[in-house]
Amino acid sequence: MRNFLVAALAAVLASGCASLNPGPTKKGLAVRVSSRTRPAARREALAGVLPLFFPDGVAENAARLDRLVLSRAGDFTGRERLGGRRPPVVEVLIDELAAVLMKEGLARPAGYVTGQERILIALGPSGRAPTKADLVVGSALRVALFGRNYVARDLHDPTDMANSDKDIERYKVLIETQTVAIAAGGWDWAVTGAVSAAVVRAPTRGVYRAAAHLDGNFYELAYSSAPIAFGGDSAVVDVSTSAAADHALEQLGAEVAGGVARRIAQRRAGRESVAFLLPGPKDPARVRALIAALRRVPEVEGASLYQWNGPFDSMDVWAFVQGLTPEGLVAKLLADDPDLRVVGIDSEAHEVFLEAPLPGPETD
Repeated sequence: MRNFLVAALAAVLASGCASLNPGPTKKGLAVRVSSRTRPAARREALAGVLPLFFPDGVAENAARLDRLVLSRAGDFTGRERLGGRRPPVVEVLIDELAAVLMKEGLARPAGYVTGQERILIALGPSGRAPTKADLVVGSALRVALFGRNYVARDLHDPTDMANSDKDIERYKVLIETQTVAIAAGGWDWAVTGAVSAAVVRAPTRGVYRAAAHLDGNFYELAYSSAPIAFGGDSAVVDVSTSAAADHALEQLGAEVAGGVARRIAQRRAGRESVAFLLPGPKDPARVRALIAALRRVPEVEGASLYQWNGPFDSMDVWAFVQGLTPEGLVAKLLADDPDLRVVGIDSEAHEVFLEAPLPGPETD
């Protein structure tokens, strides 16, 4: 009985692979390849879909692409048909592939984001344990950044299970010497520095004045290891020394969050990430045509497939634009191709909705 069940399962799996034909699938694209050897066939299939992400299918950083994607081809491929008389076919899991290419910055130009900005916080004297003041300000900074819709990780946060002494020291070294290595891990910015605080009795009896200062550095990780020096100050009066100190430190964290947000806005000024949503049947030809049209616009610094199965069951293409609003970009696209059908623009969400293609004529 057991042998019968094993044979039956093998037959079902074989029939599923036998029905795999080149073209769109629920999870991606089935690509015809020339090799019947699994590792080579998987790499060939991945190479076949790269034009959806890179001009001419060639990444600027080929070594990173090979290390992060091609050498792990099995993570991005699904069903396969490699045996038999029919041409070999391998299914590429497009969404899994796109997620890695975007996260690692391979499919988008430097300086653009496709989601929330990610910030590392590492306050404390270099080479020494952080002070209580560093810990309080770091925690307040993390909370304030979260309130501004940033993803922030405080390396000294005791509630973050990912933090360990080894991890903290490794990140501190990387922040100060090898920022590109952190950027490759999905982080956009880093804040370092040391906090000082002092409490004195105010002239008014029974009241204490606390002042806090951050002597900090701000790193844009994708570009270089050269920090931008910045700081922050706060002052609070309260009826006890401990309350005054704590409030001053918490206020400093909020002040620094505002400074971080302003610097990010300055660095991102003029850069827009615009999503184009293509509803209807999955069709790589439509994606390639839209990407080609976007890349013909001079202000577009890059365009790439972002999702195969988007939130509206759409294929989503992102355009990375310098100095154009979504409306301005659409105007240039329509001037180049009057037949393009745009049904809506969400300026706040930076989304452009395209019309679904009409169904083809029915056949008997």
